[in-house]
Amino acid sequence: MNEQFVWLVPPFGQGEPKMFEAKPEVLVPAMVAGWVQCEPPADTKEVNIHVND
Repeated sequence: MNEQFVWLVPPFGQGEPKMFEAKPEVLVPAMVAGWVQCEPPADTKEVNIHVND
């Protein structure tokens, strides 16, 4: 099974973005704490998986 991840930036943009597992039980507490989704850092490789291919 493929794991999916999203990048979040800490509250008020203070700190480095961090990669979180894309599961509600992981994302909801982080977002309630003020983390916000952002673009991946430029130095990372993004892999797109197309489900309908």
